[in-house]
Amino acid sequence: MNVPPSPGRPHTTKPPHRPGLARWAVPALAVAAGLAAVTGCSSAVADDLRTPCGLVVDGSGSGAAGDRGFDAEAKLKSTLVRFLTERHCGTLAFAPVTRSSQTSTCRVGDVDLDPPADETTDRDSMRKSSRILALKGALTMLKCARTQGGSDVLGALARIGDAVRPGNGTPSLLVVSDFEQADVEFTLRVREIATEQSRERVIDTLLEDRGVPGISGMNVYPVGYGMRHNAKPGEYRPFDAFWSEILSERAKSHVHDDYRK
Repeated sequence: MNVPPSPGRPHTTKPPHRPGLARWAVPALAVAAGLAAVTGCSSAVADDLRTPCGLVVDGSGSGAAGDRGFDAEAKLKSTLVRFLTERHCGTLAFAPVTRSSQTSTCRVGDVDLDPPADETTDRDSMRKSSRILALKGALTMLKCARTQGGSDVLGALARIGDAVRPGNGTPSLLVVSDFEQADVEFTLRVREIATEQSRERVIDTLLEDRGVPGISGMNVYPVGYGMRHNAKPGEYRPFDAFWSEILSERAKSHVHDDYRK
């Protein structure tokens, strides 16, 4: 989960290569008719938005606008709609980062990003409207989360893992957070995870008490990750190693840099 110049960034997965249509030695008219049928069928399938998606929104003080914050609201506005479009999201579930994310009363209903339509409907227009509705829901979630304080990032990851609807594609999660874990029971302090041994001990204790977030195999796209430490390599390296161990090694998710800023 590293950003340059930090080494060791987790492997970013790429979508599998799809081979082209096979060529068949049949009469020209049959080829034309067959290709037309295949193209029509493929377009219909490709036109469906099938990826189940989730959004984690950080309502902690570090997400406030200003010199010390990473400005969660601005990052939501600049990133969410693009994420939903580029990841072909068909549904979106929400989870807040608060002092106790899993039990937080902040809730926003899932958004259907590909509502049913007939041949007379402008599907692109409907989808754009649904993405704007999703952004409004995200801002509502952020507003609520900011009233509860705290920064239980691990709990938010567990909650979104449970909330994402099953679908035909691999779930994609946008996590708008600086990943500063600071709740009532645990605060992440860089000096306490400075060595591999101390880091493993902290992670073992934390996950033994709370469990590993259920995001195995999911694609995770952080926004705002580690911003407080970016200018301090001595702080960033152990911070990044801590979360890389949890996300990539323990939770078995796939971390990507596409929307990291």
